[in-house]
Amino acid sequence: MHLRKTVAGIVLAGGTGSRFGGAMNKVYLQLRGLPVINYSINAMDQHMEIDEIVIVVKDGEQSLLDPGQLHKPFRIVTGGASRRQSVWNGINATGADYVVIQDGARPFLKAYYISDCLKALEEYPAAAVGVRSRDTVKLAYENQLVMRTTNRMNTWLVHTPQCFHRDELIKAHLSYQGPDPTDDCMIMEYAKKNVKLISGDYTNIKITMRSDMKYAEHIVDEKEHI
Repeated sequence: MHLRKTVAGIVLAGGTGSRFGGAMNKVYLQLRGLPVINYSINAMDQHMEIDEIVIVVKDGEQSLLDPGQLHKPFRIVTGGASRRQSVWNGINATGADYVVIQDGARPFLKAYYISDCLKALEEYPAAAVGVRSRDTVKLAYENQLVMRTTNRMNTWLVHTPQCFHRDELIKAHLSYQGPDPTDDCMIMEYAKKNVKLISGDYTNIKITMRSDMKYAEHIVDEKEHI
């Protein structure tokens, strides 16, 4: 518990993985002997402030998930046709005060990401881990002509976990009428709610392309030699 608030960790495994390719959902691929998603599940299970875990899986893939022996109560929920629907199903499967939403395809969830996000919820309704962009970022039109350049000092690449007051996130979902959100903070932004950015690090990668698996293997190997 965090300041006597209950906390649910929600791990999403319902993506299509169209950019990765292959017959199997990438979150179930073996990364040095452990399914990619299990790294996030285990990090949630080991964190002292997480009270329960909700794992949102794609319909028809329930049998692919083997969370292993967990110490904390968990439940498996079927996701929807979109990320928004999957998150909605996840947050409605718990009555916790706070929710910590994590992409199952990000295997390097560190304890301090969760701790720092939850601490931020003492002041803000939402928080997300990210990193400042190392590159110059340009916004472009559909024809790939440059629209404008962002201020690099103010440009962040946003990761997960993303943490919310559950009741505030539910209200934001119910009122949201914007474009299909690519992350959960977009829904809060649409509702004019402040989102606090938390500094993470550049190893918090998401397995999106096949080359990402090679880099993830390298990160695991490096950690084993520390």
